[in-house]
Amino acid sequence: MVKHPEIAAMAWHVQFTGSGGAAEVLRFSTPELAIEAACRMLDENCDVFGIGTGPLRDSIDRDQIRRIYKLWARARPRIG
Repeated sequence: MVKHPEIAAMAWHVQFTGSGGAAEVLRFSTPELAIEAACRMLDENCDVFGIGTGPLRDSIDRDQIRRIYKLWARARPRIG
């Protein structure tokens, strides 16, 4: 039994431009998973424009995502 179902049910989303040019949304169970996915997408030159919970209009914006990505890129281990 979940003690706080409202917390367990909270999903994090990543908003991005899909291959057809339309806005798409992926959902994740934790902020860490959402941020990791967004950073990996940015690493592949995907247009990520929102990360957050709740209403899609209430998200971390592009500028903040770019700052997070720069930190992520510096911290990740290099291969080779």
